[in-house]
Amino acid sequence: MSMFEEMRANRAQQAADRRADRAQTAENRRADRAAEREQDRTDREHRQAQRAQRGQQRRARLATLGRWVTARPVELAMAAIIVVPALLAWTAMATYGREIYGPIGVLLPLFTEAAMWAFAAKLHQARQHQAPTGWLQMGTWAFTAVAALLNYIHGHALGGIAVGLVMAVVSVGGVVTHQILTAAPMQARRSRTDRQAARTQRLAARRVTRMERVALRQAVGELGTDGTVSLLHQPGTVTLARAWTGRTRLDRRAVPGLAADGPTSPATPVADAVEQWLSVQPDPATESSPTDTDSTSALEWAESGADLQESTPAPVSIPEPNRRSLDTLRTELHRAVSDGVEVDPTSAESIRKTLRCGAKTARRLRDEWNDGSAAVAA
Repeated sequence: MSMFEEMRANRAQQAADRRADRAQTAENRRADRAAEREQDRTDREHRQAQRAQRGQQRRARLATLGRWVTARPVELAMAAIIVVPALLAWTAMATYGREIYGPIGVLLPLFTEAAMWAFAAKLHQARQHQAPTGWLQMGTWAFTAVAALLNYIHGHALGGIAVGLVMAVVSVGGVVTHQILTAAPMQARRSRTDRQAARTQRLAARRVTRMERVALRQAVGELGTDGTVSLLHQPGTVTLARAWTGRTRLDRRAVPGLAADGPTSPATPVADAVEQWLSVQPDPATESSPTDTDSTSALEWAESGADLQESTPAPVSIPEPNRRSLDTLRTELHRAVSDGVEVDPTSAESIRKTLRCGAKTARRLRDEWNDGSAAVAA
């Protein structure tokens, strides 16, 4: 190939490369413009979706606000009654303070209006938490009176008594309305029967308190090893009385059907001692007849084991009962339970009444039954 042909081929190749580059550049530009258009479309759709979402949220808030307003017409009316007088009184006091103290006098409502509203808000909070409200109520009405007085003086200076009264009423109208709305609800009037029952309960509570105080004065103390003292009271039925000195005391008073010192156990030490002696005696079926020696030993044993009174008659004058051994009583108890007799083997009182035995023997039979030995012995 000659030099000229080679140069011509090179120029042709270069021209082809330039055409290819221009075509590629144009293609890239078209792709970039298409991508930009797609991005613009995506951004536009996103903005439209955001605007639609914000519109829905705005409409939802407006609907919620509308429902809230519709559901609270009375509260909104009361709010207007509270807010409007507060604004009027605030501006009036600011003007009055500027006339008296100069430019800094615009802060006068912070003493008159703000003070009574602060006490009113704190009073409402205390009522919600069921805290004491006495001093807060006094503070609220004290600053309310101060605000009414200052507004009356201001109005009287401007236009006489009528203007003063109007400004005084307007200044305290909001707080008065607020206190009426937030005050504790009035209780329904109780019936005559309920009032009498409540009065009776109060009288009973006061009498109990008086008797407890007198009992505290009459109590004795028990000193413990650690130095502490425990108060001890003597139980019984008592009533209030006055000594000749006029001091209240507790006197014992017998009540029909009730012992003066409270209920007592029907079993006595003597009965327990006799029952214990009878339980250890042999079965009368194996004995021919009771002897005087047995009676004498029973008397001596009972006197040594229990604190018998001297007026107790001699046992020899009492006919000896038909004694049953413990094994016999066990057999009778087992037979009564098997026959369906109304007896509770886990109750000593039920065993005593059914078998007609002593309380101590009944307790022993009950304990044996609970331990499982009664059934085995039977």
